[in-house]
Amino acid sequence: MRSTIAGFRRRLSSPTILASSSAIGVACMGGWLYEERTEVGDRFPSSIAQCDGDSGMAHQQPQQQRQRQQQQLKGSPNDANREHVKMIFLGSGSSTGCPKPLCPMVFPPSSTSSSKKPINKDQEHLWNHCQVSNLAIRGDPKTNKNYRNNPCFLIQSFDSEAQKMRNVVIDVGKTFRETTLRWFPIHNIQSLDAIVITHHHMDAAGGADDLRNFQLVDQDVYQKTGQLVRLPTPVYVSHFCWTNLKTVFPWLFPSATEVLPKQDASQPKVKRDVASLDVRLFKDFQGFEVVPGLTIVPLPVLHGDDLVSHGFSFSVQNQKGEFTNVVYLSDISKMIPETMEYIQKQLPPTDILVVDALLLKGTNPVHFNLDQAMALRDEIQPRGQTYLVGMSCDSFPPHDETNAYLKEKYGAVQLAHDGLAIDVDE
Repeated sequence: MRSTIAGFRRRLSSPTILASSSAIGVACMGGWLYEERTEVGDRFPSSIAQCDGDSGMAHQQPQQQRQRQQQQLKGSPNDANREHVKMIFLGSGSSTGCPKPLCPMVFPPSSTSSSKKPINKDQEHLWNHCQVSNLAIRGDPKTNKNYRNNPCFLIQSFDSEAQKMRNVVIDVGKTFRETTLRWFPIHNIQSLDAIVITHHHMDAAGGADDLRNFQLVDQDVYQKTGQLVRLPTPVYVSHFCWTNLKTVFPWLFPSATEVLPKQDASQPKVKRDVASLDVRLFKDFQGFEVVPGLTIVPLPVLHGDDLVSHGFSFSVQNQKGEFTNVVYLSDISKMIPETMEYIQKQLPPTDILVVDALLLKGTNPVHFNLDQAMALRDEIQPRGQTYLVGMSCDSFPPHDETNAYLKEKYGAVQLAHDGLAIDVDE
């Protein structure tokens, strides 16, 4: 099956990719690799090499990675006084989010009562497609569980050596800036230490341009040169995702010259203030230590028959040294057999499953529906809760009503909501 995945990727990406980037490096866990060409199914840019060989944690099995994590996190006398480690759903909705702007346009706030009947053709057509949107528009999004931004998940890991909490985010979609302004202060999030991206679509990567708003300026460089150079944020992506992001955000990757339009040599070149991204490529099933004490393993899945997206597995450690094992699959239409085998045979037992469920009923070519999500749940058999994400705004009934139904029918299954925090130290 591994050869099947490799062949599938070759059909999706350019056979040869050439770049000459001095500003972008790829970190293997044992150090930096520059100006190295690596052949692994595709040809990679001259300044980008995938983690290979003896590169720290890149090829360790999850059990070995967990043993190393335990050794790293043991024994600090100050750990008992630290904040609780949490995982937070910063966004839980679909690519469109909820509410849909069209709904309050067609149904003004004074007309959103469910007791009122449609009064024109537009309202009649959209009546059943705006019920949850019209609830989501009301009140404060901090307390309205029907208000949903693009899927976004924050993972915390306590760095015993630095005595501080590290924060890693999966996906930075179109609504990333909004959702962080809402939830970071509430949950006392004081840093953004790394980003991991599932795929290149805008609901997963559309907020990349906003990352400069999260970055401090390198004061040494500024004092010496007067230039605004931002301290880089590590961004972990697949090679295919990286190839696409360069074409979508060429101003973020000015050294990736193959995607930029040719300019006359006489044209001035202007240094612009943009996000500083330290791009690092991951490989399927090869764990990488994203911050001290947190190893993430990429899990390839299909997001439509023409696209490999990635889910992730990781284990979060609490103050007692106990692990919560998570499988996160936010964008999936089909499970790849090799990935399921890896989850069942190579990973520790899953405690928490986070899985895509766009629709209550019906099918979609690029996302699971509820029945498919529950079939996957039954196959993985998580020991704890299953959380559904990516729900289409008006496919499901209102949040609390849906969760009551899910609990009665499926047990430990519920819709996630924006701001939902899982405290692994409780």
